[in-house]
Amino acid sequence: MAEDWRADILQILPYLRGQSFVRKPYTEYRPGWDHDHCAVCAVTFAEFDVEGEDVLHEGYAITATYEKGADYEWVCAECFEASNARMGWREIERRARRFPGQAASEATQTPR
Repeated sequence: MAEDWRADILQILPYLRGQSFVRKPYTEYRPGWDHDHCAVCAVTFAEFDVEGEDVLHEGYAITATYEKGADYEWVCAECFEASNARMGWREIERRARRFPGQAASEATQTPR
């Protein structure tokens, strides 16, 4: 079996080694930043109002522990699954949304 094509790309991404990611809908990093790309395969991420055959609206966003902050880097689900062990990536669960006075057992997961 041929080695995964991502191996060569991952070698030039040492700054992503050991990082934590959370799976979530894409949101712009800052106003005017209307899209992003998977750090590995370069597929486009955009918010739901942007349509296109090759546009993803959900993926893995880097967490706030990254030096440039949360949501600065994105990885598509396919690349995350194929590369997380090699890169030492950790998937962080999204916290349940809890409202004042709501019991923990009633908290709802934020939509993915």
